[in-house]
Amino acid sequence: VFAVYLLLRGHNLPGGGFIAGLASAISVILLGLAVGFREFEKIWKFDPMLLAAWGLLIAIGTALIPLFIPSQFQFGNFFEHKMLHFWGIHVGTTLLFDIGVLLVVIGISVKVVYVLARSTSKRDSLVGQERYRYSSTVEEPIEAARRHEPEEVQDGS
Repeated sequence: VFAVYLLLRGHNLPGGGFIAGLASAISVILLGLAVGFREFEKIWKFDPMLLAAWGLLIAIGTALIPLFIPSQFQFGNFFEHKMLHFWGIHVGTTLLFDIGVLLVVIGISVKVVYVLARSTSKRDSLVGQERYRYSSTVEEPIEAARRHEPEEVQDGS
């Protein structure tokens, strides 16, 4: 609820999509800490980067809207603010852009903490298709490199 307040407040005062996204991401991360990240993986069933991708599409789409809406016999400029009217509801493109930013920030922040939480609990940080999406093909995962290292031999001295 606080994130929605920050999102809507950002048009006239400090705030907006970025800070609302951080507030939302913090609440999601706190949920992961409270229930444990293994349980959280069962609750959050999709890749957070998918949320970021949708947010990026919304933000880019919002930037492109003015190019296709004519005003004063000419088309608008990239990222020009427009008001959209749907069934008596007036929505500015800035709000749609901020919603896109909110989704990008939530997706990326949750993904980063998600990967760090997996890595610190001695599990593979990238599993399944994530290895092909987010890591370099020429590098070996850190976890695999650790498995091949010999254990340190401790002498009695």
